[in-house]
Amino acid sequence: MENGNQPILDNQFEDNKGLTKREYFAGLAMNGYLSCIDVDATMEEVARYSVKQADLLLKELDKPKND
Repeated sequence: MENGNQPILDNQFEDNKGLTKREYFAGLAMNGYLSCIDVDATMEEVARYSVKQADLLLKELDKPKND
């Protein structure tokens, strides 16, 4: 999952690139999951679920386009 380790912003003038795509997508997934009123999960489960969703999205994005 090389793509997931790439920074979301490519600022060539700074050593610190900030969040990776994987971290960013996991944060978005967590935000969406926690916005549900009926969340019946521990924070650890939410974190695992969010990272898994990010990994699945990156895997799907790595597939070749079928135009």
